[in-house]
Amino acid sequence: MNNLTINYYLLIVLITFLLAVLLSMLFKHPKSVIKIILFGLSFRILILIVLKIYSYHLGLDGFFPGDVDAYAYNGDAVKAIHSHSWLQALEGNLSYTVFVAYLYNLFGPDMNIPQLINLGASVLIIPLIYELANRVGGRKVGVNAALLWCLFPSAAFWSVSLLKDSLVTLGMVLSGFLILGISEKKIDLKDSLLGVCGILIVSSLRPQFLLAIALPIMINIGFQFYKGKSNFLRNIIIIVMGIIIFSTTSAGNIIVNAFGHATSQEGVNQINEIALQGSGGIKLVTMFPPQIRWLVELPFSILAPFPGQLISAGQKIYLLSTFEMIFWYFLYFIIWKNRKLILIEKTGKLIFLYAFSIFIAVSFSLPNIGSIYRYRLAALTLLLPLITYKFIGKKERSG
Repeated sequence: MNNLTINYYLLIVLITFLLAVLLSMLFKHPKSVIKIILFGLSFRILILIVLKIYSYHLGLDGFFPGDVDAYAYNGDAVKAIHSHSWLQALEGNLSYTVFVAYLYNLFGPDMNIPQLINLGASVLIIPLIYELANRVGGRKVGVNAALLWCLFPSAAFWSVSLLKDSLVTLGMVLSGFLILGISEKKIDLKDSLLGVCGILIVSSLRPQFLLAIALPIMINIGFQFYKGKSNFLRNIIIIVMGIIIFSTTSAGNIIVNAFGHATSQEGVNQINEIALQGSGGIKLVTMFPPQIRWLVELPFSILAPFPGQLISAGQKIYLLSTFEMIFWYFLYFIIWKNRKLILIEKTGKLIFLYAFSIFIAVSFSLPNIGSIYRYRLAALTLLLPLITYKFIGKKERSG
């Protein structure tokens, strides 16, 4: 490792911190949020260093236990940059593999670079989740949500991996601002720009999640039309633009193909084979026909892994997810206990609906604990503002 490489690492960390602070200043957050950003950044760097040491100790060459897909991303990217044209070599490959190859082409085949960028995406979520929670219940709720995100075990783990889940979660959180903005009489330009950035990230990395974004938007617009309180022209423009984007872009084709694959018998057989290869496969889900299996998988997307799976978990990553899930049962109980207060308020109601929409999208994924554990990260993240929520007649505002 030479000085230039270390400088690259430091530059990525510095840019991450400055962008997070810029987001915080954009929303006029108190200085305490910057301290939380520093804490979250430091904690993730520490996790990365510890996991790297552990990885090399196990002889995994910097890869983490459970990072099966990371081998594929890294392997395809390394092969591509050593070919005549790395872009042509990756034609038809996953967009995230192209992103990793682009970084390797710029900085050399160093997996620490994309891992640090994923770490940076996770840190950018801190001021964003604070802002969402602040809109729900004020500053204290915002601080609690931001701290919970910093200490969230799966968020910390996946944010320093070579996988794309941290970037996808950032995209989904950003998209949440557009969903909230549409519920207002006048859409805030800042919320719109953040939302569009989020949609662009999601459409390139996990386009099937666009349905989770569209569902609360369409329900919200539908209720506005029903109550006669809608900005008719604005909502019609939003619907038309959504239809155009869905029907003319590759993201729309990917969603249609993925849905068709997930609900066809041939596709289901292939999905079952892949899902049941490891110890995390959910055999019960594979017993149901394609048309309703997502309904069977939905409870697993929200509640699995169950405590009983501690005994049969074959990998330490599943042990981590099971212990974390036990804690989430307690957090779910808090949300359920405060459901009337949450659902009576527009912002809390929309965030809850958005999170549930993501759980539905996750239920179309592989019936495998490992896939669910990663894919639902965005849904759990969006529930954080609702955990310490308490009804305040006039909400505190940081701005």
